[in-house]
Parts: sequence; C-alpha cells; structure tokens
Amino acid sequence: MSIREVARKAGVGIGTVSRVLNGRASVSAEVQRRVLEVVKELRYTPNEHARRMWKGRANTICFLLANRQILLSLHGHIFRGVEEFCGVNGYSVLFTTFRYSPHTPPEELELPPILKAKGVVDGVILGGVNYPNLLERMEAYRIPYSVFGNNLVDDGAPRTKSVMFEDGDGAEQAVEHLIRLGHRDIWFVGHTAWPWNRRRYDSYSRIMRRHRLEPRAIVEGLAQAGHELGLQAARRILEASEPATAVFAASDYIACGVIEAATRMGRRVPEDLSVVGFDALDEFAYYRPRITSVGTDKEKIGEYCALLVIRQAEGEETGDQSTVRIPMHLVEGESCAPPAQTRVKTD
Repeated sequence: MSIREVARKAGVGIGTVSRVLNGRASVSAEVQRRVLEVVKELRYTPNEHARRMWKGRANTICFLLANRQILLSLHGHIFRGVEEFCGVNGYSVLFTTFRYSPHTPPEELELPPILKAKGVVDGVILGGVNYPNLLERMEAYRIPYSVFGNNLVDDGAPRTKSVMFEDGDGAEQAVEHLIRLGHRDIWFVGHTAWPWNRRRYDSYSRIMRRHRLEPRAIVEGLAQAGHELGLQAARRILEASEPATAVFAASDYIACGVIEAATRMGRRVPEDLSVVGFDALDEFAYYRPRITSVGTDKEKIGEYCALLVIRQAEGEETGDQSTVRIPMHLVEGESCAPPAQTRVKTD
C-alpha cells in the first residue's frame, strides 16, 4: 500500500495526503475527513523514512561525549534526559565519542563521520569536556547543537546554546551548611585550573569573606585526579599547623579521598572533620559515611539540551538565547556534624 493509492482513492494529490498525515492546517476539514477515512479503510501506515525525507529531517540527534574515557553517572543521567525527551517528541538518539585537542584550529578539526554525513542527524548535543574550537567548528558547519556548559573549558562566560547547573549557587549552599553547623575553619580542595572548580572556589571565597572568615584552600600543586587529589590535600591540611574542622571538596571524588586520608590519620568523619562534596554522584550512594553533597536534576540538563537542538532543527529562531541554568540543592548525608568544641560546650 502506497501514498499514491491513498491519494487516488481520496481524489486528492500526494502532497495533500502528506499535509493531512503531518497535521498541517492548510487542508479543509472535509478533505481531511475524506483522506483519513481512506487511510483507515486501506489500513495505510506511513513510511517513516519517506516522511522524514519529505520533511527534510532525519528526526535523529547525536549525543557526542567528548574527551572522556568512560560515561560517568553524571553524563549517564544527562543522556537519559536527552533520550526520554527525544522519545516523547518523535526523535531518536545516536551516541558517539570524540577526542580532540583544544589547540587544533577549528577548521582542522576532523569531525566524527556521523556528523559529516548529510541527512543522518539533525543536530548534536556536546557532552563531556569541550573547548571553544569545537563550538566554532559547529557554527561554521551550520549544524544545530547545544552544549553541557559546566564542562566547557573557556575563560569567558558560558556561551549561548548551553545548559548548565549553577556551580556558584551549589558551592554557596555547601559552605553555608558548614557555617550553620558552627564551622569557622573551612578549607576548599579542588584544582582550579578547571573552570568549574574555579567557579566553586570563587563562590567559597566570597561566602567565607561575607561571614568574615578566612578562606583557606589547596588549589594546585597536587594530582589532578579527584580521589588522589583528595588524599594528598587532606594529608597536607591535617599535618599543617593551621586549624581545620571542615573541608569543602570540589567533587565527590575529592571528598572521598579526603575522608579516606583523614581516617588513615586517625581523624573521624564527621566527629573530627566534616566533609562536603559536589555533584551528588550515584557512584557514592553506598559509600560510608554517606557524603553530604550538592546536586541537581541531571536529567533536566539533558531535556533542555535536547529542546535547544530540536528547536533549531525545526527552524525556530533561537537567536542569542541565554544559557539555561538549572538550580542546585543540598543533599545531606552523614559526613557533616558540628565541630567538636561546639558539641562539648552544648553538652
């Protein structure tokens, strides 16, 4: 059964049948009724591939994970949000990876074959760690895209077509939580060469100064890997002469390292040292003590990334739409308590 047979029996053209099946309003109610009756009578099922060709779209979006070796739970949740949103809106999702250097000129970036092939995907969501040269390449290639803005390594503010959670707000909630518990000697641990850690550190410093407290931090000169960084930083903090009753770690991985080092040195968490992480990752759901952290609706990030791409693919003018920002919230665990001296006075 073909669309030609439907058109012939309904007494209309092929284009009219297509407009009816695609829900366009440029067809009279009487013609719509007649076409739909014939479709039902002939049990005609539209060829999805043909429909996509007619629309000039593949109804497929590519999720590109850049410069990451594995899919961590953060990006797993984002991908799930993309997939669910696309499914509801009639789009499929393809997944691929891409490794590239930030120093490669945009015009020399060799894009994955799936992006270079015409008509295979309608747009791309840039996940993982990305750099401005790929965004410039996307703009020049004129392919609809959106980017997970938190992991964009750029000295400037996040660009348009990006979705990100509020690093600064999350860091503020973490530090304010420790201050409410009575902590005054709060350290920050995180490698600020990465812009997301730098945003968290800047917020930490601002909140500490607002409360007339001295910011103390270890932000460089250590291993860049999260867990190892936490191990090394905690040893330096706890062996130093300066006081420390709490640590705000720039990630849950760093927080895990801090807790492990403190335990090895005979410090109990949270009795002797409180620790707050960042991201509220699934990887640490069963870690003990359960890490107090700040998290966000990660699927919502994926939903908005997909929405931005679909709007572009369907011809909507996004213009200079500002970055979509997702709020964060405190996730209380078992790694925080009032400082020891406060508990003694209370008792």
